[in-house]
Amino acid sequence: MSRIACLDVPALPLQVLRRDRPEWAGMPLAVVGDDRPQAPVLWTSQSAQRLGVRVGMRYASALGISRELRAAPVPEARIAEVRAELVGAMHRYSPRVEPDDERPGVIWIDPEGMVSLFGSLERWAQSIWGELGAHDLFGAVVVGFQRMRAWAIARTVRDARVIADADTEHRLAGRVSIARLDLPPELESALAVLGVATLDDFLALPPGELSVRFGPSASRLHALFSGVMREPMTPVIAAQPIAIEAELDPPDDDASRLLFCVKGALHALHRALEQRSLALAALDLTLTMEGGAAPHREVLRPARASRDATSVLELVRLRLDTISLPERVERIRLEAEPAPLEGTQLVLAAGTRRRDPDAATRGIARLRAAFGDEAVTRARLEDAWLPEHQFRWEPVRTIDVPRRAPDDDPRDPPLVRRLMPSPQPLPSDDAGRPVCVPPITEMSGPYRLQSGWWAHGVVRDYWYAERADGALLWMYRDAALDRWFVQGRID
Repeated sequence: MSRIACLDVPALPLQVLRRDRPEWAGMPLAVVGDDRPQAPVLWTSQSAQRLGVRVGMRYASALGISRELRAAPVPEARIAEVRAELVGAMHRYSPRVEPDDERPGVIWIDPEGMVSLFGSLERWAQSIWGELGAHDLFGAVVVGFQRMRAWAIARTVRDARVIADADTEHRLAGRVSIARLDLPPELESALAVLGVATLDDFLALPPGELSVRFGPSASRLHALFSGVMREPMTPVIAAQPIAIEAELDPPDDDASRLLFCVKGALHALHRALEQRSLALAALDLTLTMEGGAAPHREVLRPARASRDATSVLELVRLRLDTISLPERVERIRLEAEPAPLEGTQLVLAAGTRRRDPDAATRGIARLRAAFGDEAVTRARLEDAWLPEHQFRWEPVRTIDVPRRAPDDDPRDPPLVRRLMPSPQPLPSDDAGRPVCVPPITEMSGPYRLQSGWWAHGVVRDYWYAERADGALLWMYRDAALDRWFVQGRID
């Protein structure tokens, strides 16, 4: 019989949160729907469950049970990123890898042909399980004969197992509690009323009556676990990197000669992109040093994805002029991040334009190459309670042409609230009013802001204050510290 391996990473969103927040180690954890008090709890750790925190309750209610609880949302994009990371790692152990469409923490792997490379299925499974630990995740690897039965066994172990025969797989899977099989809550509750406790109990139910009483999804699960329905494996194709390597003999550390070597490799890289009808979105440059020194890695992004090797080479020159290499370079590796070829890249004459956004974008790319990716940034609004947390700085890669709204009147410009990098403290007089130079002539407020009640209890009373010189300040009084701070000013 053909074999199938199941890699199961239970509660993947919770494990991603634990990996992304190492400072929360040892604390009860929960994944919530979003960052607000009434957000639902989606996943809970075992320590949180022992405290009484349950999936489905509100975050505020969970905090009422335990103030030690730590929770945060985990975006779907982040889960997909970690999952893609695992799928890429599994391609080192088999060319046929399939992530499960319904279960984010499950990956199916075909072990066919791997025994000749690893010596035995046991060593192959142990290698995969060790790879899981290298990614700071835990779970199980079970090599069986039937998909869903192998997964059921994987839900009960935390190591690598190779099932000897199909009868053993059938017996072990039949003992698994249905509570471990991630059934829909309504179906699990209904089966508990019927006294169905294990997978064997579930498979003993008549399939026809199961479909009539609980719907097609329950009938499909029955068919999958019983083996009546066998889904063919649809592996994902491993992305082959587009990379060029060049040896330097003898090793060199001169920027001009390194650039000359990069030039030849870069043209070869662009020829590989042309053969696939792709453009270069980013260039990953890795310099391997002699003497065992750590490799030096740089990522350069041109203004837009293109096949213009000259502009990319200019970015490499700017970056090489700013870095200091600890040793001489003995190997250069260029890897392309491909992108679809846009139609605008095929235009021979762009015409005459008073403003050229592409020229500004090329200038930004040169600044990033010379001074780093954080050289040019812009503020991106965030959903947060405190004003200083309502934005974050992100690198700028493109320039958009500004457009005036139809109802904007140039004779009546809008007021601009300028925030300071950090609130500046102000002294207060005997009456508790803020003191500054020039003095404040008039104040309007307060406008109370209360946030973080579940963590730090921040309470601020915001005021607009006009100084004698006409400046309009935006300030607040911190209730906990009993101090005044200037948050910004209005222009």
